[in-house]
Amino acid sequence: MTIELYKNSFVTLEEAENYFDERYDSNEWFELQESDKEKLLISSSKKVNSFDFSGSKADENQPMNFPRDYGTPQDIKDAVCEEALTMVKKSDNIHIQNQNNNITSISLGAGSVSYATASLSDEAKIILSPIASNLIKKWTKKGYYIPF
Repeated sequence: MTIELYKNSFVTLEEAENYFDERYDSNEWFELQESDKEKLLISSSKKVNSFDFSGSKADENQPMNFPRDYGTPQDIKDAVCEEALTMVKKSDNIHIQNQNNNITSISLGAGSVSYATASLSDEAKIILSPIASNLIKKWTKKGYYIPF
């Protein structure tokens, strides 16, 4: 699958490469094949796209939520990169897989592992990266409608 900017991704492969060149602890990114990098950027863009952002789409017929009437903030592009890297780092973590499968505890012989059952925020159900989540929050709608 090929990246088409603002059709399936908020970040080009070149932008992601530049981002990770300057980011500490991103070695896993450079070990990936180009096709896997593109899939990760597309997947993380789709996750970010699911949020309710402030402002309006630049063109109401565009397929994704960005660009907006204020453009595409660097925070959004950085969030896509952070989420892509977190997806790589956490993809083999059995504990995260168990939690995603709603497993609350596992016992093997005398050992056991229990997972917190506290409900996750809507954001945490979508975005794995806390860094990405914080970057996205700056641009989402806030407040509530209270009818009189």
